[in-house]
Formats: sequence, C-alpha cells, structure tokens
Amino acid sequence: MKVAVLSASPKQQLSLTLQIVRVLQKMCKDDEFDISFIKNVDDCSEFEAKAQDADLVLILSSLYHFNTHGQLMRYLKGLHMPGGTPITYITSSGGNMDVPAHNYLRSYARHNGLKWIRSLSLLDEDVLKEHGREEAYRWFQYVKDIVLNKELTNQSLKDTRIAVLDCGDEPEDTQAQTAEIAKKYQDLGATVKVYNLREQTIKGCIACFGCYTNNKCVIKDDFEALTDELYSNFDMIVTVSGINYNQFSTNYKYFLDRHVKFGRFGQDLELIKAYVYCGEMDPMDLAELEQHTLVVDSLGCDLYVGTYAGTEEGIQQLIQESAYVCINDLYPQRNTYSYGLSLQFANLAYRLQNMTPKDYEYFKSKGYYQMPQVLSQVRPISGIEDGRMSCQMRLMAFEEMLSTLDGPPTMTKRGERTKFNTMIGADLSKLGSDKSKKGFSFFKKN
Repeated sequence: MKVAVLSASPKQQLSLTLQIVRVLQKMCKDDEFDISFIKNVDDCSEFEAKAQDADLVLILSSLYHFNTHGQLMRYLKGLHMPGGTPITYITSSGGNMDVPAHNYLRSYARHNGLKWIRSLSLLDEDVLKEHGREEAYRWFQYVKDIVLNKELTNQSLKDTRIAVLDCGDEPEDTQAQTAEIAKKYQDLGATVKVYNLREQTIKGCIACFGCYTNNKCVIKDDFEALTDELYSNFDMIVTVSGINYNQFSTNYKYFLDRHVKFGRFGQDLELIKAYVYCGEMDPMDLAELEQHTLVVDSLGCDLYVGTYAGTEEGIQQLIQESAYVCINDLYPQRNTYSYGLSLQFANLAYRLQNMTPKDYEYFKSKGYYQMPQVLSQVRPISGIEDGRMSCQMRLMAFEEMLSTLDGPPTMTKRGERTKFNTMIGADLSKLGSDKSKKGFSFFKKN
C-alpha cells in the first residue's frame, strides 16, 4: 500500500511523532511510506500530487494548546484532495489533551468529502517498548483493511461474542435496525445476543452513594444481573439508541446513570463498543453527539469504535469497521476524557480513602498519588542551537531501537497483555487479570 505521509511538526526530521512512522516502516516492509514536511504553509502542490497517487493519506502532528500545530491548520485550509481519499492521523500525545486535535482532523475530512479512518494517539516513548509497537502495528493493519476493503467472510468473526442492546424508547425507534445489525454480525460467524432494554426493569439512580461504600447498588432490579452478563461474557457491545433532543434515548440514559458504581474506578474492561443512533440528525448534531458519547465511554478503559447513523450506509460502515477491529484485536482507547475523569475520581477516593478503600488502593496501584521526580540533569535552553541539540538528544533512544528493529512485533491476545499505564511511578507488577475471558475486571464483584 502506498502511504503519503505529511509530517506537520515544526521540528521536521527531528520530530518525535515522525518516529512512529519510522517504526511502521521497519515493521511493514511491504508498504511504501512517502514522507513530506510542511516547508511553505501556502504551497500545497507537492503534497497534493503525492496524495493523488497514494492509497492513504497519513498526517502526523504534535499538540499545541490542546490542538494541532497552527501551521497544520493553515496548511489544511489550502490543501485539496480528491473526494473519497482515505485519511487518518497520528499524534504523539498518548491521549493527553488530544481529543480536539483528532476531532479537528475528522471535521476536516467530513467537510471535504474524505474517508476518515480511526486515528491513533501514542506517547512518544511508547514505540520504544514492545507493547507500544504492537499497538501501532495493530492499528495500521486495521487501517489497511479499511483502505483495501479486505473481504469479510462467514468465518471472519468466528468465536467473537457480540451483545446488541436495543435501547429505543419505542419499538419503531430501533427494533428494525437492531435486528438488521444482529443478522449482519451472525452472517460473519459471530455469536450474537440481543438485549431489549424495554423488557428490562431498570430504575433511575437515586444518588444515595451506597455503591461508594460497598460497591453494591441498593436498588434491586435487573441492572446488576444485566451488567454482570454483559461485561463478563462478550467481546463487543453495540448500543442502538433513538435520539432524544440530540442525545440518547431515555431508556439508555436510565441504564447509563446506574453505571456510577463502575465509574469511580472503572472495570478496566477490554471490550469493544460501538453506538448506533437512529433518527433525523444534521452533521453538526451528530458531531456533538459523537463528542458526548466519547465522554460517556471514557468512564471505562474500553475500545471505542465510533458512532454511526442508523441508516443502511451507517450500519454497513459499523459492521465493516467493528469487524476489522475484532480481527486486528486493537488496543483499548486512551483519551483526554478518560484521564480527566479518572483524575477526578482519584482525587475523590483520596479524600474518602477510609470510606472507599478499594477505590483508593486501585488508584494508588496505578501511580496517581506518586509525584514525578525533578530531573537534575535538565538545564535551561538559551538559544535555537540548544533547542536543536535538545531534540537530537531525545532521538538517541529511538535511533538505537530502530537500528535493531526488523519486522512485525510479537503479537499478544486481548486480556493477556500487560496493562500499560502512563502514570508516573505506576507498578504494573501489582496489576493482574482474569485471562479466562476477554472482558475482565481487576476487582472481583462482591
């Protein structure tokens, strides 16, 4: 596959984000990566010519003020590519404040008729480790499957367990779409079970905070049994909802509100999730709902595929993209919201550590309460030459790693991977998992 790469970093060859593509070059030797840099923000002709002849456009960028670098924004204003061109994006922030940047590129693709493909965010140093290279490799194989429209067969999702939640307030809102989605997954070999929330008794959260003291909800209805079954027995959950004033159905909101008991420390699930919204929406409304859905989904450590319109085209896109995610066994998402929400819950658990000892110990094991060390060797940079030297010094570890890298990484299975953690001082050796199932929790349910 021919990939036209646009590196928007002002550091150009010294860019740390660029090293992710250099790693991909070493691991994916059958693919061609043609790397370009922004030399003149007002002249896009050279890259436009490359994009015309490429199978995929891949843009790289660091973050500035929680978004893409200004020169990339200006460059994109003048960049024109043929409609339908597949395009994706890599940042090296590792999810730290990167959501606006990725949404900006997705919006650019939507407004210019380009085919947007799920983007990637890593920390700079992630690719220095085997699991980080595996994450990048799996993501790129997923991108290739979409670009090349890899054939799906009746065995593609064999041994994959999928739950489809019909959350419509009325049968006419979602019933037909739910049945269609379930059948399409079954046609690909998946084991599918449909859950109808209209047939479940799920009462509204009363905000008593009982779950904060013993991890149990005081309300006795179908919620506990349903969530236990969903999060223990399935690899993917597809939520099908109607639209309620540009938000999800009230049935789903009742179900979601009760998840506060999980939201404190999450379940650290490795579940794939997707959302289908059925009803009339304009593109701007859908973009807002996508953003809200991302916030909702960030309460766990799940792999979020995306939101889709409940139309024939949207459902087909859901089936294809989620199937490729299953086949390539992508890593869980990391984003600004999951970090921010986790930090809020960690602060609350710290204040209430005697009342919520499990929460406190969980966040402590992840390094939330350990302060970073001040590096004594860091010195002020006083000029542009010092700045360049600083960039070069940071590349030394990458050059050493690249000199020995040859071919794909060692592949692992979901639920059996060492849980990566980007918090300073985290001790991963203390974290365990139930390897008998793909969705798992560090804490056994009481």
